Amino acid sequence: MLQHMTLSLHTTLPFVLLAVLGFFLKRRGLIDDSFVTMGNKIVFYFAIPVTIFEHIHRADLSAVFVPEFLLFNSLWLIFFFLATWGLAYKFMRDRGAVTAFVNSAYRSSLSTVAPPLLGLMFYSAQDASIIPKGILAVSVLLIVSYSTASVMFAVHDPRAASVSRVLLSIAKNPVVIGVVVGLSFNALGWRLVGAYGEATFMSNTVNALGGLTMPLAMICVGGSLTFGGFDKKSKYVIVATVVKLFIMPIVAIFTAWLFGFRGSDLTIIMLLNALPMAVGAYVMQAELGGDSYIGASALVLTMVLSAFTLTLFIFLFRVAGVI
Repeated sequence: MLQHMTLSLHTTLPFVLLAVLGFFLKRRGLIDDSFVTMGNKIVFYFAIPVTIFEHIHRADLSAVFVPEFLLFNSLWLIFFFLATWGLAYKFMRDRGAVTAFVNSAYRSSLSTVAPPLLGLMFYSAQDASIIPKGILAVSVLLIVSYSTASVMFAVHDPRAASVSRVLLSIAKNPVVIGVVVGLSFNALGWRLVGAYGEATFMSNTVNALGGLTMPLAMICVGGSLTFGGFDKKSKYVIVATVVKLFIMPIVAIFTAWLFGFRGSDLTIIMLLNALPMAVGAYVMQAELGGDSYIGASALVLTMVLSAFTLTLFIFLFRVAGVI
């Protein structure tokens, strides 16, 4: 158990430390609100789409395409999103906090935390298809995650008065564009590397830009953190954290088990749902008008606690003989 906790900490602790750095940089006046705003724009419009494109365009999707596995994960995420959104809209008095709460409660860190955790969990597995199957599920869920969030933000935007405006908002989302371009490159067999797999100026540029995602986003998260007003919004942050780290994975595991998923498939489903909140989720809501305070606080809290909650789920799965 200590080994898995250490591995989880190695994955999530850098996120937290960069957020702490951003907080102190803001306190010392080395960055300001303008830096945070422009940094979020760079991450949302360039770094995250490029990172997702890079993951998708070079993946061998055909070798691990299991329709029922992908369909379950997609439908489950849509169902959980709709249930969370409906309950939040019904019971939350602060309508302005609904999008931030829902976005924080169901958006998993698929593009940054999921791939290394899948590698750590299954690096010694005899079945070499497990990790690619997980990466493919990540790619599909990225499309579902950003599309559903785009619908929610568009619906809550007073300017989105029609279905066409909602669809246009989704189509213009830079992350959705990154996914579509990545799938197009993959289908056409186009690669950014050379004929023998060597790096090119394009692949190096894409890697460098994608490398901005985690450090710049988390520094902006830290720069957004304030402790004023925590007494008024802390309940939303705490409930969103409990939903993200406990309710979502537990219900997902139980539902998947009822549908007959076992072994590595069930473990992948557990990992994808027990992840902390996505960095891109915070950036998206900060850019599209969501409550950035709730998003930044929930992001840091889920990042810190997920090292322990993920370890607990992994330990229980090993005790139960699932993995």
